[in-house]
Amino acid sequence: MIKKHSNTLELLAPAGSIEAFFAAMDNGADAVYCGLKEFSARVKAKNFTLPEVERLTAYVHHQQRRLYVTLNTLLKEVELPQLVDILAHLTAIGVDGIIIQDLGVWRLARTYFPQLPLHASTQMTVHNAAGVRMLEKMGFVRAVLARELSLAEITEIRRQTKIELEHFVHGALCFSISGQCLFSSTLSGMSGNRGRCAQPCRRRYHNRQQPGYFFSTSDLCAIELLPELIKAGIMSFKIEGRMKSADYVARVVAAYRLVLDAPARERKTALREAAEQLELSFGRQTTKGFLTGFVPTNIAVSSQQGTLGRHLGDIVSLRDGLIGLTVNDRLHVGDRLRIQPRNDQAGTGFTVREMLLEHKKVKKVDAGDFVRVKNFSKGVLHVGDAVFKVGGKPAFTMSSEACLERLSKMAPSAASQPAPIKEIVDQALAGLLPPQKSMPASQPLQFTVSARGIEDIRLLDHHQVANLQLPLTPKNLADVKKNERKLAGRQEDVIWEVPVMLFGAEWHEYRRAVQMLAGQGYRTFLLNNLGHIPLFEGLPEVRLLGGFRCYTMNSQAALAWQELGLAGLTLNVEDDRWNFKDLYSRSLPLPLAVTVYSPQPVLLSRIPVRGVRPGSVLRSDRDEGYRILNGNGLTEVVAEHDFSLAGHLHELRDMGCRHMIADLSHCGVSSAKGQEVLGAIAADQQLPDTSSLNYARGLA
Repeated sequence: MIKKHSNTLELLAPAGSIEAFFAAMDNGADAVYCGLKEFSARVKAKNFTLPEVERLTAYVHHQQRRLYVTLNTLLKEVELPQLVDILAHLTAIGVDGIIIQDLGVWRLARTYFPQLPLHASTQMTVHNAAGVRMLEKMGFVRAVLARELSLAEITEIRRQTKIELEHFVHGALCFSISGQCLFSSTLSGMSGNRGRCAQPCRRRYHNRQQPGYFFSTSDLCAIELLPELIKAGIMSFKIEGRMKSADYVARVVAAYRLVLDAPARERKTALREAAEQLELSFGRQTTKGFLTGFVPTNIAVSSQQGTLGRHLGDIVSLRDGLIGLTVNDRLHVGDRLRIQPRNDQAGTGFTVREMLLEHKKVKKVDAGDFVRVKNFSKGVLHVGDAVFKVGGKPAFTMSSEACLERLSKMAPSAASQPAPIKEIVDQALAGLLPPQKSMPASQPLQFTVSARGIEDIRLLDHHQVANLQLPLTPKNLADVKKNERKLAGRQEDVIWEVPVMLFGAEWHEYRRAVQMLAGQGYRTFLLNNLGHIPLFEGLPEVRLLGGFRCYTMNSQAALAWQELGLAGLTLNVEDDRWNFKDLYSRSLPLPLAVTVYSPQPVLLSRIPVRGVRPGSVLRSDRDEGYRILNGNGLTEVVAEHDFSLAGHLHELRDMGCRHMIADLSHCGVSSAKGQEVLGAIAADQQLPDTSSLNYARGLA
């Protein structure tokens, strides 16, 4: 039976280290979330072992607080046995919930470890009431809502749903919608969806030779909106920061605790005191994000570097081992500085131990003073480099050794019962699909082309093309009504793709659209979000397919989507040949398609790239190009060079792939480029100026 939490308010803090854990506990967090060494969306955090999580859980339960464990990454097929072992241990430990993204994790947890309360990670891109209702049906107890929602949109979700709602209130923001970013994966094969984000959005890019930090967002700070968030229906207030220091966690948790506990008549005073605390946490410029109902101009400022900390000034002199600059803020001996080169390379940091004001040693200087700081940096500095203040007098001083000693006094919970777990583990492992000893009988190849509109319907006359995939847009809907006679008899061969994001009233508009199309005989629709499935309630004759953003990277995820009503899936475009082979070797009851040509997706955002025209290409310092596209109220960024597996199609066929997709919607089916692509696919020849992404190099 699934445990339910009470609907009392919760301040939820990050614990990326043992020091951060105690910083959160000592400053008033009601709950903490932490990651294991495996399957955590913050691989670079220190994270914890299972024995450590057992002790942390015993500690929080002794204090009548809660601990959640993040398993919020996408898993490859070979990782499923290890996942089973982890789920079994977390069940025995008695953690208060697991935060997940991959539906394969959901299926295994629900089937074999139903005692584990399930939280839907923001990586699942749950952004409307339909998505939350799906989570309710699936047995989740909490949804971590997308950061892109307004208070009004959250209020409407709360009105239509019952499970707990959690929202981020403080910390770093991603430019991309969570779960929709392939930026890091595109660059290096280090997938953000697998916890290995290299933060390329914090780097400098060039718009027609003009440099800027176009994707670097401000930090979220919603402390002033806590009463409004409570009224909107949020019960858990989440602080981002598993990569942050214990000092940061201590200050931020203390500030939010102060405001949450303040009576209404004392809230202004509490906010003022909290603001002073947060000033010392040395984050980036802050924003209220989308909560106020519009896109604020300060959410992504291209002139603002992505570096953490408060900008003190720029180096104006380097002489006699001293760094000279005029400071914009107070500076004390003991503060920590970071020097950021103009060329956007990695910066270097050190602690201020000595500084001179008018040739005299001082302990502090004020804003506006010209100071010379003793250089303890190990890096090469230059005049013009930016200087950031990234730390002051610490709010949390306990060492990791002292924290471990404190934790060791708390024995693991006696409630752990490892003996019965083995039987369940054996059942779960037996439930995993084994590789097939022989491939199934060869089936004919089905080839789908994704195009722009109804005018491309003639492509179905081509002997190679089985299906035409079209975006479900107002224009295409209007064209369907105008061309009923022309489209007669073609309905079975058309696949309608639902837009990834459907905010607020948009969902109801698309509900009416799919009802109209189903009434005209169209049967097949492509989905990319859990919230799409309820669009088709009451339409039993339709056939639902999952796009690559359904992120199927293991057989358990495929089975999960089938249980939710899908009849076919497209594999993750960022995946590699080895995992493809593992998936095709499993006996799955639904077909798996592979995208063999498309624009190379980088990210999807509700934030506009200011000062950049749609269609423009931004270039990195390494000369990588990224095209900016706008549509449906979203910003889409694609790589300059398209994604292509032409030249590898024979290998895919040998694996067992019988469904392939080519997306030509960006270039046009009839264009010279479109014809070149179709020719290369037919001949299985590599195309110039394209990328196979991680197919050959591997996905980390």
